[in-house]
This record gives sequence, C-alpha cells and structure tokens, in this order.
Amino acid sequence: MVVLLVSKYNYEEGIIERLTQVNSIAVIGEAMVELSDQVNELKFSGDSLNTAIYLKRELINKEKIVSYFTVLGDDSVSGKLINFMSSEGISTDYIERKANLKPGTYKIQTNDKGERSFKYWRNESAAKTLFSKPSKFELDDLLKFDLIYLSAISVAILPSNIQEDLLNFLSKYRKNGGLIVFDSNYRKILWKSNTVARSMIAKYWKIVDVALPSVDDEKKLFDLKNEEDVVTNLIEFGVRFGALKRGEKGPYCLSQNKDNSIYDIVSNVVDTTAAGDSFNGAYLASLLNGSSQIISLLNGHKLASKVIKYNGAILPLEIF
Repeated sequence: MVVLLVSKYNYEEGIIERLTQVNSIAVIGEAMVELSDQVNELKFSGDSLNTAIYLKRELINKEKIVSYFTVLGDDSVSGKLINFMSSEGISTDYIERKANLKPGTYKIQTNDKGERSFKYWRNESAAKTLFSKPSKFELDDLLKFDLIYLSAISVAILPSNIQEDLLNFLSKYRKNGGLIVFDSNYRKILWKSNTVARSMIAKYWKIVDVALPSVDDEKKLFDLKNEEDVVTNLIEFGVRFGALKRGEKGPYCLSQNKDNSIYDIVSNVVDTTAAGDSFNGAYLASLLNGSSQIISLLNGHKLASKVIKYNGAILPLEIF
C-alpha cells in the first residue's frame, strides 16, 4: 500500500512539473453565440471557449499563449466573435473563416434553482468543418503547442472520419511529449448513439494527461450507478490525474483518489452555465502557475462558485 501511494504522488508531481513548463496551449472547439431570457444583448460562449477565456484570465504569466482552433463564417457576427476573443487575450491566428457559414447559436433557459436547459441552432455551424479539407489549417499545426485542450463536444461536432483522424493524431502527439487535457462534456444530441459516444470518450480517457470529467456525464454515458463506480471506471481506463467535477460537493482528486470535502457550498445560485468550464479554466491555470493539486482544485471550485452567481457563461471583467 505504501509503494502504491508513493507511485501515485510521484506521478502527480511529474505531471505538475511538466505543466509548469507549458508556454503554449491550443484549445479546440466551437465558439457560439449565446442568447438568454435574462440578458438582452449579443454574447458569446461555448464550452471550450469559456474554458480558454477563464484559463487566460487566471494565468499569472500573460506571455503564455492560449490559441483557439475553430472555423467561423464570413458574417459580421463571426467578426465580432473574433474581436471578443482577441479582447480576452485569446490568439485567433488559427481561426479560419468560410463563406456561407455561421457560428452556432444557443439559448439558455434557467429555472428558479439556476439549473439551465439549452436550445441549439447549429446546422450551419462553421466549426463542424474544422480540419475537413479544404482547410487553411491542418492537424499538424497543433504540433506547435505544448498542450492541447478539448472536450467531447469539440469531438462530437466533427464528421466521424475527422474524429478518428484527430484521435490518431493526439495519440501520436502525446507519445512525442505533448500534453492532453480532456473534458467529457457529454451532449447526447450531438452523437449518433450512446454506443458511439461511449466508445470515443473511452478512447480519450486512455490518452489524457489531465482528465476533467463530470460525475453526472459519466453516469449517463457509461450507465453507472454512483460516484464510486465512476471513479473505478476512470481508473480502469487509465486515468491517473485530474478532477472529477461533482457540482456543489466540489471536485474529487483523481490523482490521490480521495474526497477532500473542504469546499464551500453556494446557496444563491443564479445560473449554472459554465460552472464546469470555469472550473476547468481556473484549475488548469493554477497548475500551469505552479500550484499544487489541492490548491488548484480549490481555485477551480472558487471560480465556479462565483460564476454561478451571475447570468451567462462569461463574467464581465468588472465583476471578475
């Protein structure tokens, strides 16, 4: 038992040491237009974009590059979206723009407990063509980065052949020293079937360096009964580092496999949109800043607890 614990901590220390050496991060995903019943203005969001923004905001060293990989349209809204990302310090050098396409759009509806539901319009979403030929950017462009962040949504929106190409590329990228961070953000409507989603996400759990699952997503996806089953399942896939997000309970440490149970619970929840995304951004930034696993888990939970007190995914800078 002692030897096992030592090996876990050595692995944790090794991953953290590698993370502190990261200078460039590529975030793959879909940037979207956000509509809300509560806010009457044009806003932008998307799970991976939310994480990219909060990650950049939380980084101490602002010279570290956070670059977003996606495709947008040639319309004015796409232009405004790019300007918004730039204003947040996100590099837009790898955003391709294509004619006759538009960014996806979604509308948030929240109940009296702050829990949200979504309605999407993404049939013509330009992001679905990412890495599909003809393309201005290729998978090899990702080799310029020390770390790649993506979610299951980033994967699910792509054609099946591109999904396989991306997975194969990332497997080789990791073997050559690149770091992979993955969030299994499961949206059933984006997948052909639960079986397809389960198979693909399981493959990602086998190649990640930092795993960022949510307990509810994992239970639905793999038909698991409880949190203990979720942790066991992730360990069997080979997950050795990261955080299992559990909402108000706070994150579970996947490298030490224990429940720290030291997290404050938020009572005045307004909107849970981007709770997980903001946790991801702050948690990852904290690790890149050189903090320990425990401090990074606390920092992630702290930001997520703040985000859910306000409407929308991205906190205005004056509130942040």
